[in-house]
Amino acid sequence: MKHFRPPRDLWASLLPTLGSALALAVAYQFQALDPGSRLSPGLLLVVVLAGVAGACHRPAAGSATLGLGAMVLPVSLLLDGAAPTALLAAAVLLVAELLLRLVRRFAQVSERRGILPRTLESTGRAILSTLAAGGLWVWLRPGWSVPAAVAAAAGVYLLLWVGLEAADRKIRRPDQPPRLGNVLFPLGVDAIGWLLGGILGMAGQAAGWTLGGALLAVCALLVLEASRNALLRDKAQSRVRDLERLHRASRRMGTPQQEMDALAGRIRVECSRVIPSFSWFHFEALSPGSEFKSWWWGPRSEELEEGVPMPERHPPALPGFHRRTQWQILERQLRSRPEGEVLGRIRLWCDPRRLDPQHVELLDRLLPQMTLSVQRCLLDRQANEDPLTGVAMRRVLEKRLHEGHARCHEEGGAMAVLLCDLDFFKRINDTYGHPAGDAALVAVAGVLKETCRVGDLCCRYGGEEFVLLMEQTNGEGGLAVAERLRQAIEELDFQVEGNRVPLTLSAGIASFPELYIKTGAELLLFADEALYEAKRRGRNRVLLDIGQGRYLDVEGSVLTSEDTPPPVQEPPRIFA
Repeated sequence: MKHFRPPRDLWASLLPTLGSALALAVAYQFQALDPGSRLSPGLLLVVVLAGVAGACHRPAAGSATLGLGAMVLPVSLLLDGAAPTALLAAAVLLVAELLLRLVRRFAQVSERRGILPRTLESTGRAILSTLAAGGLWVWLRPGWSVPAAVAAAAGVYLLLWVGLEAADRKIRRPDQPPRLGNVLFPLGVDAIGWLLGGILGMAGQAAGWTLGGALLAVCALLVLEASRNALLRDKAQSRVRDLERLHRASRRMGTPQQEMDALAGRIRVECSRVIPSFSWFHFEALSPGSEFKSWWWGPRSEELEEGVPMPERHPPALPGFHRRTQWQILERQLRSRPEGEVLGRIRLWCDPRRLDPQHVELLDRLLPQMTLSVQRCLLDRQANEDPLTGVAMRRVLEKRLHEGHARCHEEGGAMAVLLCDLDFFKRINDTYGHPAGDAALVAVAGVLKETCRVGDLCCRYGGEEFVLLMEQTNGEGGLAVAERLRQAIEELDFQVEGNRVPLTLSAGIASFPELYIKTGAELLLFADEALYEAKRRGRNRVLLDIGQGRYLDVEGSVLTSEDTPPPVQEPPRIFA
């Protein structure tokens, strides 16, 4: 949001503006500074156009001086006097700034700063510097030659401009030393303009002002061509910067295997970089059930929140006098190609008084990459996520088991696998139908996802079986988690047609390094044996496989499988 300018910035803007107006009014009271114009209307028109053309040439980014337009100052001093020359400098700078603004907007080249404060400050400096140079010119001209007077006047002009810049920076940033490197190069161009103007003035005095005006017009045409080339260069550089921003945004949003929540946050950040003036953000994307899931962000939000935004009726007030206006909502759909299916929607609430059309164009150019990122995320989720329950599929578990087992070997950690099965699931399907069975699986998967910690993996293993992979967890910790899960399922209020259907769960746990395994997939075999033993002992219980046909229950009792022979005593080994 926009903030009010501090008082020192206001003073830094007002002092050169008001001071130059007062100095110009005083200068017109002295005949020595305003001796009367000797410029013909045709020559005056050439001088003004040449000054505007020279001031439009900006080899230094962000400069706001006369530049090569200073070449008309010596000519005006010779024929018009100091006060009219200062007024000419102000008019040339104002017209050049307005013209540059229009041309840049037409050419779609962005401006970094507002035109009004900067132009008024620069105009004030131009008037004060030109009056000082003109006063010295009036004083030195009777006894000095034209080259010496031009050199002295140019020196005073440049020194006073540098002093005004230093004072401006001192007022705005009193705790920092003034840095004048950004103004020295533009003033170097002004010095070239003074030198060129001195040459034109001597040519006009020697050969007549008809030839001098023609030379001035030729210089103006050359400067216009240079300005045109500079504008084309700036436009090309602006396009290159936009393309680089789009490329960087594409790489940031193109991260594979990222969740939709993270992608929504990434899209919000990229939208804020493309359109920094929007206030509210809303993003919708397809969810597993072919429904749209929403995220929103507002001015006082720290992170994305699920749901739909509720913005105020009007945009916030801006400093100064502005007309009350409605929001301008930029809504864009993310459609897949070539099917045209809507994968997501983006809505941005923008203040139309601050919205730049070039930013909207940049947003439209970023939409294909946003669509591709959402489509990649949906395909990745479709390939790795169970469409019914929303948990991971078996192929994801196999990869995580291998990675976790290798990590435990390298870092010396632990991992546990919980394999659970819904008891009497076939009875639910036969009694209430398959839709009720699917609802039971969804309810159990929801409890499993709530039980998961950050970093755990919940997976549908097949049918009514689920797996919970817990890294940095030993066997006893996995047994405690399994018991909490069993109790939560037993207390679950699952109803079919208004009737409560009791659900129970049996689970088997296996852990590494308590059990010796060569691959991570072998943990599933041990967990399956523990699950089989839990079902054989009556279901609705959890057991931890501790090896050699022995199992540990939640009460700490060690149970032995009936069909397992006594363990064979092995001879002691030196190395395990």
